[in-house]
Amino acid sequence: MDAYCRQALKLAEVSFLGEDEGFVARIPGFRGLLATGATKREALTELKTALADWIDLALKRGLGLPQVSTLPTAELVNAR
Repeated sequence: MDAYCRQALKLAEVSFLGEDEGFVARIPGFRGLLATGATKREALTELKTALADWIDLALKRGLGLPQVSTLPTAELVNAR
């Protein structure tokens, strides 16, 4: 699962919201997963934590996980 998380985080996109707003980070394909922070680094740190919670909830609900396109399918299976 660690390899899956690392690959997913490589796909993260960070956007600047404005001086008073900071940054928002998201991973395309991970619906509803957003994290914010005053800096890019803070937003990515929060995203990493949120990703672990998001994955846990998705698996508990039986929803499965989005395929991380940069990982070969065999690696995804072994990561679980």
